[in-house]
Formats: sequence, structure tokens, C-alpha cells
Amino acid sequence: MTSLYDLSIAFLIKALKTEQTLLSKAEAFAAEKGTPITELLDLRLAPDMWPLSQQIVISALHSGKTVEKLTGKTANAIQFGPASLEDSKKYLAETIALLEGVKPEDVNGKEGEVVTAMMGGGPEPSMKAVDYVVGYLQPNVYFHLTTLYDILRNKGVPLGKADFLGGFLKLL
Repeated sequence: MTSLYDLSIAFLIKALKTEQTLLSKAEAFAAEKGTPITELLDLRLAPDMWPLSQQIVISALHSGKTVEKLTGKTANAIQFGPASLEDSKKYLAETIALLEGVKPEDVNGKEGEVVTAMMGGGPEPSMKAVDYVVGYLQPNVYFHLTTLYDILRNKGVPLGKADFLGGFLKLL
């Protein structure tokens, strides 16, 4: 049976580790092509969308906020906005460490607790924790992970479906 821990913490660990993999491949691609990594980090799918580095920042922020909402533990400090390669790596590593420090018993059983969701600076609507995780957290993280992937693919970074799905699959 899938638990709230599986839907939230375990999911976030997989998503952020996938972002680490994509970022590593972007770094290798930039080095191979002689392209400054900052060019990749500053890329956007559209002029009014956040740049690649901020896709990572937002995923890490959502992850830390989820730990706070579900456990009361304080998340690591993350500066909202575009980030350097070093900061992007640091945010991912520190947030993964925070998530790995959460035990299933810290989260499971809290499905019905009321939490709020950030909505772009507007009012934060209240919802049950399980609804927050399934209806808000997961779609948001998938959105930013997919955007990160799409920006890199559009630039020519050699990525495939396995690079995106690999960390999520539980093979027998």
C-alpha cells in the first residue's frame, strides 16, 4: 500500500536526484561544447518563464516546505531566484539530505491534517495533507522537473526518457 511518506518524501528524493542527474549531464555537455554553464542555467522555454536554474530552486523550495508542513522540521535556507551552478548543486544536495532525514513515521498518519499551499504570492488555500501532496506538490515538482528536462533537450543536451524516468522506476 502506498503511504503519505511514499507519495511525498520518497517521491521528492527521486525527483531531486533526477534533477541532480540532469544538471550533471548539462554540466558535461557544456564542458564538451565549450559553452559556459551559465548559458544553460539562464535558458528559458519562453521569455516569461523562469530560467533553468530557478526550476531547480523551486523544486528544492517545494521540497523543503513540504518537510516543514508535514513534520515541523525547519528546511534549509534557499534563496529564491536564479542560482549559480554551485548553489543549484548545494540546494539539491542539502534538500535531499533533509528529505533523507525524514522517517516514514514522521509523516504517515498525517493525511488528514490541514496544510496550506503557496499560490504565487496570493492567498494560501487550506487543504488536507494528502490532497496537498497529490494535487499540488506532485504536479508542481513534475512541472519544474519537466521544464528543466525540456530546456536541456531543446539546447541539445543528449537526454532520453530513461534520464527522466530512471530514478522513479521500481524494477523487479
